[in-house]
Amino acid sequence: MDLIFPVARILGSLAEMKADALGVAMTIAIADDEGGLVFLARMDEALPASREIAVSKAYTAAALRMATDEVGRLAQPGEALYGIQHVRPGRVVLFGGGVPLRLNGKVIGAIGISGGTVQEDVQVADSVVEALAEMEKWSRSIKGLLSQTRLRRGWTARLDLGLSEAFNAMNRPLSPHEHCILAGAIMLAAIGSD
Repeated sequence: MDLIFPVARILGSLAEMKADALGVAMTIAIADDEGGLVFLARMDEALPASREIAVSKAYTAAALRMATDEVGRLAQPGEALYGIQHVRPGRVVLFGGGVPLRLNGKVIGAIGISGGTVQEDVQVADSVVEALAEMEKWSRSIKGLLSQTRLRRGWTARLDLGLSEAFNAMNRPLSPHEHCILAGAIMLAAIGSD
């Protein structure tokens, strides 16, 4: 499955919510599986340099299929990737904040976060990876519900009832974070994440 813009936008919203919770203005870049930019958002007051850094973090994580802090460890003298930052000057980042995005174990893209400390950038990027995993889990259940209901007459009413029952079983209103997770899960189920 490819990373499509509506899912990237939802992931970007989740990153922004996490950055807001930390009280840090950040730039959020999401790339496809080859490192091509799919989504970019710069929060008000984010450092101007954070734009280029976030895009490069997303590129690095997608192109090398690993987190940027791991690339940094492997780029030290005597390690396997020593000197890699010189292959694509300015594009390969060696510090945290870039992480691959995976569905069904396959890299579909990456997120790059910049604007806070490296630890804050990593925290926001990791929260998006966790959210995507949660979306994937929910999408499997929703996909099952979709396949069961589509085969019968009146499937949209059954889907609506099934989703309503699931939400009512939660016995509480959904937070903005949960709304994003649910919207992403429905999107993944509809386009087929398997």
